[in-house]
Amino acid sequence: MSRYQITLSQNSGYTTLTLRDHVRRAEAVIYPELGNNCLVFRTTPDPDGNDAQQSPLPPVDVFVSTEDIDSLKASPFHAGQPLLFPFPNRVREGKFSFEGVSYNMEGLLAKGWDKGAGQAIHGLVGDKAWTCEFATADATSATVRCSLQLDAFPDIFAQYPFLCTLSVTYTLQDGVLDMLTEVHNRGEKTFPFGFGIHPWFPVVIRPGVRLPIGLEGVSVEERGTAQVKVPAESIWVLEKLMPTGETRSVTAGDGVFDLREFRPIEQNFYDHVFTHTQHQPDGWSESGVRDTETGLEIYISADNAFREWVLYAPLERRVVALEPYTCVTDAVNLQPQGIDAGLLTLLAGETWSGTIRFGLRRFAV
Repeated sequence: MSRYQITLSQNSGYTTLTLRDHVRRAEAVIYPELGNNCLVFRTTPDPDGNDAQQSPLPPVDVFVSTEDIDSLKASPFHAGQPLLFPFPNRVREGKFSFEGVSYNMEGLLAKGWDKGAGQAIHGLVGDKAWTCEFATADATSATVRCSLQLDAFPDIFAQYPFLCTLSVTYTLQDGVLDMLTEVHNRGEKTFPFGFGIHPWFPVVIRPGVRLPIGLEGVSVEERGTAQVKVPAESIWVLEKLMPTGETRSVTAGDGVFDLREFRPIEQNFYDHVFTHTQHQPDGWSESGVRDTETGLEIYISADNAFREWVLYAPLERRVVALEPYTCVTDAVNLQPQGIDAGLLTLLAGETWSGTIRFGLRRFAV
């Protein structure tokens, strides 16, 4: 048997593409028809040396999944690793203006994904069927590339009338999952956008144990074993989850937002956008969640195309979301006000790309 393998199958009527690394006992399961969500990623810890080796531990579920596959069609952001495009997080009232033209995303508001708060949320592609361009496995890796054209969907194009192709390439190599995202402007007018992801990670990292994302009743002891890290020096000041345009240092107040080094989650609630990210010499930044009982750490890294991080840590569930963004919430409205919100624009024919990486390692307890 080859080390790397890709299998095509069906689950609840939906096509799945499963990438496998048999040496590291890792697998990633992608649902192109459900927003190209990588619903499952499990792996074993990175080896201490340079040689690949089989861990004595059972694989760990890096993403918190769901067994109710059909629910992802109606609510695509509650499990796995949802994609947020052409904007991450929210747009105020679903409205914005760009280059003298006004846009209204009333169709997105009608879906009610923001629980009646009146903001467009999480983009337009999370419930769409993507096209698989290729799936290949060789001696070095397993790779799947899927894409979507905004103008191929009348409901998207009515709200966001730009000719754009979004492509995501998942590569499983040495037990680590890479995600290359590319955005290509096929139209003649300038294309404004932002991109982010909303991966769900467990706070209780146990080999061989799967925890449903909706599981309630998190005990103090369980949350007390979890620590998080977000490599950022500031947070955006929010009012009802919408940025005011101001930022403040993570050291302000009691320092509960200073997560530049791993810090216990304890009973703190987080739903915040971090900025002024600390990048490593290679341009990448890295967040993570640790379980101090098992000595296991899930890490998520992003290249320098991503300048914001969101941490969502609800009190009632055994999950955290660590989300790299290219821009802040509502950037399409903040940028015209002279605020450096990170809004990206592509001229006709231009392409943007960014890479995110997921893995598992041990750390000294």
